[in-house]
Amino acid sequence: MEKSLWQKDIKNTKYKTVEENKKTDILIIGAGLTGLSTGYNFINKNYNVIIIDSNKFLYGATSKSTGKITYLQELKYQDIQSVYDYDTAKLYYESQKDAIKMIKNIINKNDINCDLKKVNTITYTKDEKELKKFKDEKFILTKLGVKYYESSSDLVYHNIKDMIVVKDSYIFNPVKYMNGLISAINKSKNIKVYKNSLATKIEKEEGYYAVIVNEKKIYAKKVILACHYPFITIPGFVPFKTYVEKSYLTATKVDETKKISCITSNYPTISFRYHEDEDKYFIFLNNSSKICDKLNYKKNYDQCINSSKKITEKAPSYKWTNMDVMTNDFIPLIGKISKDEDNIFIATGYNTWGMTNSVMAAKVIYDLITKNENKYQDLFDPARSMNITKFKNFTINTVLSNVKAYSFNLIRKNPTWYKNRALVTKINGKRVGIYFDNNGDKHIVSNICPHLKCFLTFNEVDKTWDCPCHGSRFDTYGNIVKSPSVHNIKIDDTIN
Repeated sequence: MEKSLWQKDIKNTKYKTVEENKKTDILIIGAGLTGLSTGYNFINKNYNVIIIDSNKFLYGATSKSTGKITYLQELKYQDIQSVYDYDTAKLYYESQKDAIKMIKNIINKNDINCDLKKVNTITYTKDEKELKKFKDEKFILTKLGVKYYESSSDLVYHNIKDMIVVKDSYIFNPVKYMNGLISAINKSKNIKVYKNSLATKIEKEEGYYAVIVNEKKIYAKKVILACHYPFITIPGFVPFKTYVEKSYLTATKVDETKKISCITSNYPTISFRYHEDEDKYFIFLNNSSKICDKLNYKKNYDQCINSSKKITEKAPSYKWTNMDVMTNDFIPLIGKISKDEDNIFIATGYNTWGMTNSVMAAKVIYDLITKNENKYQDLFDPARSMNITKFKNFTINTVLSNVKAYSFNLIRKNPTWYKNRALVTKINGKRVGIYFDNNGDKHIVSNICPHLKCFLTFNEVDKTWDCPCHGSRFDTYGNIVKSPSVHNIKIDDTIN
């Protein structure tokens, strides 16, 4: 499997796994940036808190991100205004500014060494068709009182048609930052943390939520789903409010760095920044697309590597992929999972801007639980109402994408890029995936994702079976690599 640049800084933890029934006030499912930030807010408060993660710590989406902390997020404000209005866009802008302040305060208070640097953030385009959008975004930014610039001598790309530059944004090492959160949480007396503890089901039992974890039960008064993509479908109907996007990234050693963080305004997305610790790196992202598109994983990796090499003239030291949950109205889903469930909370759909939105999610959920007023509660409410634009986006991004993913894999069972190493077929009437390892041995698994029954595609680069609907991943033995599925795809040996 791939390894990101940040994962080299993961510290080994000696946390236990859940091996017996437990009871707590709050259960946080997921120990990524959202889960740890939420736990941090409850340090030494009058609540007993348990944080669990299905795997080892810090191997999730945050550790595969670009580590950007900014309120200039492509052309986000006109996107939001197109669905709602200016006031909603303004409120989202204020939430991102507040999130940046919170991150800086946490770093300063806990003396976290996470390579935080102030940089210029740039959104740019090389497409003349985007010029009106840039004009509209600048108008909104001016109305918001944002001081921006329209040029940068540091930008590595040429033939740029337009750009927006802001100077009050940041980059950091997200894993080092989470190491700092874990260190602070470890000093608290009211928070217990467990790794390799997979939650698979939530039931109601005797005034508690009984969460099945490693076939044991954790009884909790409140449950926070901070697991990137919630593993439950009802309540909340998250699969119908979101879609998943996949990106390819590289990190290449370079001789010098620049204090810039850049992204294009349109697809195919190009995003890059620099990082410096004991070495200097150029971090590059491209080939972002819905996971039902561009299923030739090797080709996607090769395109990302080759595009990066054109800039650095060097082969990358790291290559990896990441997935982001996207919403149809450009605003995350943060808060009570539904109007009928007051004590189950979700935080997802960060639209690729997880650094700020994870920290904001932690604050919103903390305030909901402690009954504090939070001016962003309604903005992020997962149960917010539908409108015509949202319904249109839902049809295009969610319905048609899932239909495409399902139909593609139904028709094209054995794409040419498998190179005779993997195939999809039926054995005894069951749809299965077969992988042939280097020794010629067969590994047979179910080809149906347990989450919502989509068909799986083989990823020849990472040697995984990937779901093109919602992003679940499984190794060639059928074990879960990534949720939302909470079940393996192993099948009975008798099928061989």
